[in-house]
Amino acid sequence: MSHEVRTEFLDKLNKLEEGYPLQYLIGEWDFYGNTFYVEEGVLIPRPETEILVEEVLKRLPLEEPMLGFELGVGTGCISISLLLCRESLKMLASDINLKALKLARRNSKRHGVSERLMLVGSDLFEAIKPKAFDFVVSNPPYIPMSEWESLSKGVRLEGYNSLIAGMEGWEFYVRIGRDLEKYLKGNGFFAFEIGHDQGRVVRGIFESLGYKVEVIKDYAGQDRVVVGWRY
Repeated sequence: MSHEVRTEFLDKLNKLEEGYPLQYLIGEWDFYGNTFYVEEGVLIPRPETEILVEEVLKRLPLEEPMLGFELGVGTGCISISLLLCRESLKMLASDINLKALKLARRNSKRHGVSERLMLVGSDLFEAIKPKAFDFVVSNPPYIPMSEWESLSKGVRLEGYNSLIAGMEGWEFYVRIGRDLEKYLKGNGFFAFEIGHDQGRVVRGIFESLGYKVEVIKDYAGQDRVVVGWRY
């Protein structure tokens, strides 16, 4: 082992011991059977988010052309996974984080779906003209502000804005709900990841707006995804 390689190895080992995420050291991570580039400041793909992908796929026909919209694309793992599973699907995805948009573009090229994924810099719907999508999907920030300091150093490296929603933790669902109707077809649906104890509250937010809502639990029996549609 050369001196340079040994030095680099020890440096990475020290970072791991200090709580630096393994995913960032490697520079990539697996999600839904595929490998995605990851970078500090962008949310690391997690296994529980695969449930969100599965719930969307259950509701998408195999061959019918569909148009979906993802709010907060991050690495692109959700949209790209959907595109890889449905060749007739096209996606629009937004993010306020320029670094995330560049990373998502890089990942879309890696997996050969860049021609079916349009990326836009936007704070949720802000820069997007109203358009009827077949579905809207998102894994928005849902951690309360009060929990920031208790998060591990490694998790905090994913970025405050990637994780923290506000005082309560469900502020993003309220914001999304205000404009959602303008971006869904009459028979369209939405699917959002939620915090492990937020099912009742998030269900109430969208039911108050006239949606029928289903709360899906993860493999640990905790709230994980909400799916909704018009009555």
